[in-house]
Amino acid sequence: MITANIDKESAGNTTIFMTGSTGFIGKEVVKQFMNGTANLLLLVRSESRARKAMRNHGIGVDERIRFVEGDLSRPGLGLNGEDRKRVMEADVIIHSGGTMDVTLERKEAERIFMNGAKEIAVLAEDIHKARGLRHFIHVVGYMSPYGDDDNSSLPTNRKKRAADNPGKWKRWLNTMLHTESAYEHMKFEADRYIREHAKRCSYPLSVVNPSTVVGPFPTGITEQLGGFGLLVQATRNRKMPVVPGGSHHWLPLVSNDVVAAAIVFLAGESDPTGGTFPLLSRKEVGPDMKDLIGMLASELDVSTPRGVVPLPFIHVLMKAGGSRISGIPPESLAFITTREFEVEQTERLFACMGRTMPDISALLPDVVADLDYRISYPSKETNLPTGWTRTRKGELAVLSHEGEGDPWIIVHGLMSDADDMLPLGQEIWSRTGNPVWLIDLAGFGRSARRRQVSETSNAFSRQVAALRRVLAEVNRPMTLVGHSVGAAIAAEAMRESGRMDINLALLQPVWGAPKDKLQRFASRLPRRMLHRELSRMSAQRMIRQLQRTNSADAEQAVLESYAARAAAGLKSPRIAGANADLLQWISRPDREVAITAEKASTTLLVWGLEDTGYEPPSGIHTDVQRAAVPHGHQFPVFHAAKTATLLVEWQDGRR
Repeated sequence: MITANIDKESAGNTTIFMTGSTGFIGKEVVKQFMNGTANLLLLVRSESRARKAMRNHGIGVDERIRFVEGDLSRPGLGLNGEDRKRVMEADVIIHSGGTMDVTLERKEAERIFMNGAKEIAVLAEDIHKARGLRHFIHVVGYMSPYGDDDNSSLPTNRKKRAADNPGKWKRWLNTMLHTESAYEHMKFEADRYIREHAKRCSYPLSVVNPSTVVGPFPTGITEQLGGFGLLVQATRNRKMPVVPGGSHHWLPLVSNDVVAAAIVFLAGESDPTGGTFPLLSRKEVGPDMKDLIGMLASELDVSTPRGVVPLPFIHVLMKAGGSRISGIPPESLAFITTREFEVEQTERLFACMGRTMPDISALLPDVVADLDYRISYPSKETNLPTGWTRTRKGELAVLSHEGEGDPWIIVHGLMSDADDMLPLGQEIWSRTGNPVWLIDLAGFGRSARRRQVSETSNAFSRQVAALRRVLAEVNRPMTLVGHSVGAAIAAEAMRESGRMDINLALLQPVWGAPKDKLQRFASRLPRRMLHRELSRMSAQRMIRQLQRTNSADAEQAVLESYAARAAAGLKSPRIAGANADLLQWISRPDREVAITAEKASTTLLVWGLEDTGYEPPSGIHTDVQRAAVPHGHQFPVFHAAKTATLLVEWQDGRR
């Protein structure tokens, strides 16, 4: 994560009043403020919901944070008398509040943005008259036409449009080609209003113009499904058959931790001069639309769009009903542009911060994977059990729990991901107190596919290489646990690493062809056909498959929940493709994995005797310790407590 270097001397006694603190950018700003000493007054509609949002973002609410309940759309911000007095003590105002919804109706957008701007301007003026406002920081979209040299008049293109008075045909054409939404228009008018007010009242104003915002380095966790998420959804649903605009167009992107770092740094300035700061890279640095759509298609495992269609034509199609097909509102196309932005002032700001604007290209695969996962599970509860956080190790997404001692690293199998192994990870942590990492294999869960990095190697080799990079981040002994085909990947990663400080547990390991005829037939299908069949898998079909091979001896409700989740995941072409690749590897003649004599004494193999889909693998040295459980293939998922007990007792016995 990128954070600001806070001037603690100037921020030490600073009180900051902030709107939008529970938003996608706002939570990250608050999180970074926690590295300093400033006191925060956060305008929220509900203190209880705000506290929960902060906890879920990993923010410990202490005495430096005070919530004041109110509403941007209400007179006086809806503040009571006591809270108004507190807010009047603010040295800095950060205004980043407002709903992120490009489809807002005009009245609602005006109520939120223009009323909010007017009310917060009144507050800024009152503070400045009473004690001097040190700094006002306004966060508004990068397409705003207003800058430091603008006056209150409309930009030239708008004045021309207003003066045209066209005929009926021209009015219809202007409407169809007009891309600015009420959401954008009102945000921009709020920008104009606050600029004029700051100039009239003579308080320092900095306007931060983030481009389209995605999740932070290094995880790319993007909780906002609008914006870039709309493009991901259209591409994964194969409703992006062409490149909008072509290679001369681009979609400027920035991560929310970069935006937060700039805001926190500006808030810490002791003698701010203000300015306008578009937060984006130069056009030549970031990907153009052709490259961006190509990357999306590769990461989502769909065909790359071949044609290029001019943006105005796409906009007309969207307004004529194409949005119902693509799922993208026509207003969102306004963020795709040919424009080059003046970023010299932004570059000077980042130089003062001691860094440069980072290239976001390397982060985008992780952003795509995270958004794709959220689209697959729209109703999934995002709150994790206490102590668990999402992070990234190497190139893979990881669910981690801190602890003392040597870590446990757990790798899931087919039709699963790290979240499915969470009960097992929780049981192991509860029994040992050791750190636990739950890995998402490449293309599974929230891990990016990154197929293009090693296109010549097979899927199994790519997974092994990715896991080895994770293991390389652990500089102490560890216990590596793999389930199903994940056990084969874990065993090979351990062997290739050459390390002798890894204890290996293989849970129902698979590196032999299935006994089940239907599974064997499916794994030998051409990839495209297998990919398509997996994506059509229903929850009921999944249950029948599990029951036929005695894979899952679980209560019916638990089985149905797992099957529904697995089937939902397979609707993602990325996840279906990752499963298809490993299913095909199982049927390859060169799939053998061996446990060597020197590692046999530190290896455990646990086999579920009820599994009729697979045979125990060959290539297992006789010194490998063995255990049997009276369950099916998926016993680590459905019998987490029993599995954890067995694993911990094995480790205790070895000691």
